[in-house]
Amino acid sequence: MFSEEKTGFKAQVTKQFIGIMVVIIIGVAVVIPVVINVTETASITGTAGTLVNLLPLFIAVALILVVVGLY
Repeated sequence: MFSEEKTGFKAQVTKQFIGIMVVIIIGVAVVIPVVINVTETASITGTAGTLVNLLPLFIAVALILVVVGLY
């Protein structure tokens, strides 16, 4: 009985770890470069430009909060 609980816990932790890694890889390798590319090609100036240029930072902070929130 104890070994079944331990195996279930290990499987759950492994699945969570794989899920976290997938989210981080997609966020860092796909989302952030696309957002950076779009914000560089858009000719937005002033306050709106400043806020748009901060989007990659906000995405990175959100990814960190998702990872921290899971534990």
